[in-house]
Amino acid sequence: MIHLMKFLAVAAIGLSVTTGCAYKSADSTELTERTAPVTMNSVVFTDYNLKRTWTGGFFSEGERYRLSVVQHGQRPSATGTTEVYAVLRNHTDYDYQIEARTQFFDQDGVPTDVRPTWQRTTVPANSLSTYRELSATTQPLQYRVEVRELN
Repeated sequence: MIHLMKFLAVAAIGLSVTTGCAYKSADSTELTERTAPVTMNSVVFTDYNLKRTWTGGFFSEGERYRLSVVQHGQRPSATGTTEVYAVLRNHTDYDYQIEARTQFFDQDGVPTDVRPTWQRTTVPANSLSTYRELSATTQPLQYRVEVRELN
């Protein structure tokens, strides 16, 4: 009888602790990437399953990623336009098919008149791949590269 009372007390305490906590799973819509401000000269994963970070999870904060950005930047091309590049690393054991696009902005942060198009590429298993895009103008530009999983 005493063992049953102890068990019930422990179960009641455990139930009250778990129901009283604010639980947010890794599938929560309140993910860091979705609410982060738009930044220039950056690479973002618009498909949050490729890389996601969450806060206030059941056990703790966490991060899970299938792809990561090794480095990114811009440089002048031979014709005077801007070349943007992003080196992506695949952390999985299988080839990952993605799409990426670049939105160019002028120095005031206004999008240029070039409409970005999605480019398909494959990042080999446990390897690197480089995405590249050229601007259509020779004026100084800022960029934002978006990456998503190919469906």
